[in-house]
Amino acid sequence: MSGGYEQTIDKLSDSEDERSRIGSLANKTISCSIEDVRDENDEKIVLKLRQELLNKHSLPPRHDDYHMLLRFLKTMDFNIDKTVTAWEDMLKWRNEFGADHIIHDFNFNELDQVTMYYPQGYHGVDKDGRPIYIERLGKAHPGKLMDVTTIERYLKYHVQEFEKALQQKLPACSIAAKRRVTTTTTILDADGLGMKNFSPAAANLLSSIAKVDCSYYPETLHRMFIVNAGFGFRSLIWPAAQKFLDPVTIAKIQVLEPKSLSKLLETIDSSQLPDFLGGVCTCANEGGCLRSNKGPWNDPEIAELVHHMEVNPPLHISDHDSSTRSITAESLEPAQGEWSQPQLLNTSSENSCSTNNTSRREDSSINKEIVLQCLDRLKKLEKECTEISRNPVNTPEANEKLLTGTLERIKSLELDLDKTKSVLHLTLAKQIQITEQLDSHYEEQRKRCCI
Repeated sequence: MSGGYEQTIDKLSDSEDERSRIGSLANKTISCSIEDVRDENDEKIVLKLRQELLNKHSLPPRHDDYHMLLRFLKTMDFNIDKTVTAWEDMLKWRNEFGADHIIHDFNFNELDQVTMYYPQGYHGVDKDGRPIYIERLGKAHPGKLMDVTTIERYLKYHVQEFEKALQQKLPACSIAAKRRVTTTTTILDADGLGMKNFSPAAANLLSSIAKVDCSYYPETLHRMFIVNAGFGFRSLIWPAAQKFLDPVTIAKIQVLEPKSLSKLLETIDSSQLPDFLGGVCTCANEGGCLRSNKGPWNDPEIAELVHHMEVNPPLHISDHDSSTRSITAESLEPAQGEWSQPQLLNTSSENSCSTNNTSRREDSSINKEIVLQCLDRLKKLEKECTEISRNPVNTPEANEKLLTGTLERIKSLELDLDKTKSVLHLTLAKQIQITEQLDSHYEEQRKRCCI
């Protein structure tokens, strides 16, 4: 009996501790809000896209998000038809690749070895609160990298990190900055970049990553800095690379020579910047800056808020004007809020029960009207579907021949593109070789002038 009594006391104690922890969390975050500035025209076209996807049953609840829809619209120049196609391709890829559950399902055991041969990682935030992603391209060794992992496994790791950024890092940055953060800042360190960093394996890996990023995670980059770029890179490689980039992407990229690292401090505080990029941070106790994963997502209180966002997503939105919205929280219980609105941990004071009961009665009358309207629309849609289904669909023979011919031409173009890709790779390798020679020649001339 005494053992059972002690267990009961322990359970009650644990329950009290949990309630105390939740109450403490609510008290700490009751005034927390996130400013979300939106364009009125963007909202209209996002709503139109959302309705189109709902009609096609192509909008899973976990992806019913305003900012995600807007990103795909932007990359397709706000063309609804093209965006729907890109969106459905993304859903198909996510299902086949397992992207929805990759954070928990995939274990990248070789991470420590990979970062030795391809140093990269997240470190800090810029002055606007965006997470900073850094790669040291000049210290990458593709051959050794492929000895410890494969292109397929590294691509899964890359997608896993992207999902963590979208589901954990960006929400954490939004909470810390008290404004909606939806994009990242990237720094590519080209110090030491040369022929040793390029190989067929590297080209295949980069092309696979680029395809995933452009097709399935569009418009997530706010700005990119390519730093420590030598004379050859700035005069030959970068001008050639710009021919393969669209003007919008080029406008986001800034190439800095070694003497211009101080420009990073205009957008990033020195405490958030590693010492090898002109900052003061070393993360000595974490094994270096790129291994530290430094950022607001490591703050226990913010991490708890982000976790609760995933469990209880919807919120109440209070309008301040036509373009700015402040997201606040209402209760610790799951609530039904507006679709795809920015999410934050629900909080409430102890005296909110009576207010909630009143609002629920008001909402019930509104919901009845909405239900009746939806039923009328469903009846009309059923009638239209019945009429459409009665009309047989016949493809003219001439159109079938045209489609067959088009598919054959597409296959031929794919073969030509593969050949062109091989030629471009060889050309790039030659350009890099010439660049190294020019750099060497430029350095010799500089030494002679100094003498």
